[in-house]
Amino acid sequence: MLHLSRYKKAFFLIFIVVALSFAVNSTVHNRSLFGVLERPVIFFVKPLQEVFSWISHGVRKAVTSVSEVFYLKRENEALKKEVQELLEYKHKFLEYSAENARLRRMLEFKEKNLQYNMVAAEVIGRDPGNWFNVIIIDKGKKNGIMENMAVVTERGLVGYTMDVGDDWAKVLMLLDNRMSVSAMIQRTRDNGILKGNIAPAPPGCAKMVFLPADARIVKGDVVISSGLGGIVPKGILIGEVVEVKKESDNLTQYAIVKPAVDFQKLEEVFVIKGQRAVPGGE
Repeated sequence: MLHLSRYKKAFFLIFIVVALSFAVNSTVHNRSLFGVLERPVIFFVKPLQEVFSWISHGVRKAVTSVSEVFYLKRENEALKKEVQELLEYKHKFLEYSAENARLRRMLEFKEKNLQYNMVAAEVIGRDPGNWFNVIIIDKGKKNGIMENMAVVTERGLVGYTMDVGDDWAKVLMLLDNRMSVSAMIQRTRDNGILKGNIAPAPPGCAKMVFLPADARIVKGDVVISSGLGGIVPKGILIGEVVEVKKESDNLTQYAIVKPAVDFQKLEEVFVIKGQRAVPGGE
């Protein structure tokens, strides 16, 4: 039986070879016969070719889509990185521009007030025990700074130094209720004392006391330092009157003053160490 099976396989192979030879020979010598055989072959093969072509096109399209997705993902990541870098550059530019504007104003202020011996300082912190009314600056005894020296910006009076280390100093600001600065109504020349944020002054304002009962002070009057007491030089801008009232004893009146300086936005200040000698003076 095994030998018969082998004979059958051999016979089948011989038949296939003979058939192919006949087909080739017929193709060469008889094109009409090839045409007769070609049509049924194409009839059966064409649908298979179309299916294969459709599958092949789908595979190519899928591969292309996947490639495009990876490309778009990389491009999107690159664009995000570029946008982030541009935002960082923008923030740095805005910060440098703001700093440059502040320093330019400070330089102009210093050049207009050459009569004062001033040291520029940077605000480096705030007192944890009195966050809103005491700042810490980066200059101290090594820079010639001592206690009770006036501290200003180009906008006006900030306060004065109260505690000084070698390379730092604490500054008591105008709204602290311990503050006491000799002040003057610029228009009327009436003198008083600025006492910080004490009643009935609302938040953000100071109370100026001991003003004469007959002083004709009005809302909008400018308040400057009077120079009395020796701490703050005369003529430094303090703020503006927003309200005037008589004291309960009717012997004096007080004014509510809105400071010219925004104490919550301080970054750089000047410490006035003293006044320079006037050229040509004795």
